[in-house]
Amino acid sequence: MKKLLPLLFAFVLLVLVWEPGYAQHHTLNRDIKFNNGRLFYKNKEIKLGPHAFYIDAQLTDEEIKQYQYVYNSINEASRHLNNGTETNPMMLYIAPYVYWIDDPDDPAVRVAKTERSTPFGLEIRCNWLKIFGLSDHAADVVLACNRGQTIGAKGNFTMLNIDGDGAAAENITFGNYCNVDLEYPLKPALGRKKRASAIVQAQLVFCNGDKILVRNTRFISRLNLCPFIGGKRTLFDRCHFESTDDALNGRAVYLNCTFDFYSGKPFWGTSGAGAVFLNCDIRSFTNGEQYFVKSGGQVAVVDTRFSSTSLTYIGWKDKTPPETRNYAYNVSLNGKPVVIDSRNAMTTVNMKDKQILNAYRLVYNGTVLYNTYNLLKGEDDWDPMGIKNKVLAAEKANGQQYTNMPIQLLVVPPRENIETGKDHLVLKTVAREWGSDKAAVSNLKWTMEQEADPTASLLPSEGETCIVKPLNNSNEVKKVYVVATAPSGLEAVGVVHISPPILPAPGFKVGPSIYKSSNGTLNVDYVLN
Repeated sequence: MKKLLPLLFAFVLLVLVWEPGYAQHHTLNRDIKFNNGRLFYKNKEIKLGPHAFYIDAQLTDEEIKQYQYVYNSINEASRHLNNGTETNPMMLYIAPYVYWIDDPDDPAVRVAKTERSTPFGLEIRCNWLKIFGLSDHAADVVLACNRGQTIGAKGNFTMLNIDGDGAAAENITFGNYCNVDLEYPLKPALGRKKRASAIVQAQLVFCNGDKILVRNTRFISRLNLCPFIGGKRTLFDRCHFESTDDALNGRAVYLNCTFDFYSGKPFWGTSGAGAVFLNCDIRSFTNGEQYFVKSGGQVAVVDTRFSSTSLTYIGWKDKTPPETRNYAYNVSLNGKPVVIDSRNAMTTVNMKDKQILNAYRLVYNGTVLYNTYNLLKGEDDWDPMGIKNKVLAAEKANGQQYTNMPIQLLVVPPRENIETGKDHLVLKTVAREWGSDKAAVSNLKWTMEQEADPTASLLPSEGETCIVKPLNNSNEVKKVYVVATAPSGLEAVGVVHISPPILPAPGFKVGPSIYKSSNGTLNVDYVLN
């Protein structure tokens, strides 16, 4: 019997190896087994079907003809997609390889469909589409293109445009290698040198929808990176970004992410309640001063570490308007605490010991919990990190508010001009939660920053609104800042330019008369009172 066991083992192994289809296909990841149309990943079978496709570029055209729901091209698979649902998404399971969404060897210049649109490599219309790489290493599964503005395209070439709610990606690299070398250690022969050294707009992914979820994914380009730009609510979890200016998604939550900044303004701007960094690491290769936004918008930075050998300053914007209010907690540069925008310290709200910090970060049972539930739940209770029960338990145990917390407060109107003796101005506030525009803040306090000589008064100093009464009797226009502060620590600022009374023009003591001089010119004479 003991002699038979080794023979039996050898026989089983021989059957497995020579089973038709098993030994004919080898992926770049040993965790994947594809046998006679059956897909196994990490020893678990993935059932292929109308909502589950397998894509492997190493399969030949003849091989994929043998199986349904199996492709060797993402472009071809995209032609057969079916709308998914939140509980049953349309899955694209992709084996490690480099997948060119746009042919890098085609000499033709890509142009947009219309003069005002964007040239895309591939456009997809599908609800609840998830692109899933079959590897824990995001660098193993690469979706690639190498075109940019004036270099292979007329316009800001963008690899993908996804139209639909619930777009998601995991274990993927999205790379535009127009200005960056493609290096692929799994199979170096698939590497490719960048198309040009000139840094041009070379974009990655546009999307149109809500509940965008991206995990363990890399975004590689330089100018105008555009990682899933356009979604209403977007969460990046454990992702990596490399970019220069005008690059990042300005309406997203970045959780446990890493960044390489190669220039000073990674956001063109942020929209809505802005961009949020939670427990992130940022390497800056910028010489001198690093900023966040070029045009404006709100940013919140929590438990985030900068590292750099070349930075001298970190600010929100190169010239941050004094009415700006952004939020920070526990930010460091090379291991030492740093105040963002220290030259304009009033523009940074330090959330330490303020209730507003609960909207982003809380401690429960001795563990830090980043409050993505409060940020992302919106009006439909979206909870992509699955932390709702913990947040509610912490809320009850700690006796503090951790849900339905606004994170933005604005004064309306934000800027206004009024005249002493003629006008008064009524100011009110608008509050936002991150994932919803519906929010309210009560018990506001109003204060005013003005010069030594009073130029305005506020009535009342507490409440939902306040009235600015102008008192400027100088000969110059004066500027005051009206600050609204909520009990949570939220702040908003309105800028009011106050002019002195504008006096009526003097009348005439002697009315104007016109006469002709001897040299032929016309002259006017009058005497003012």
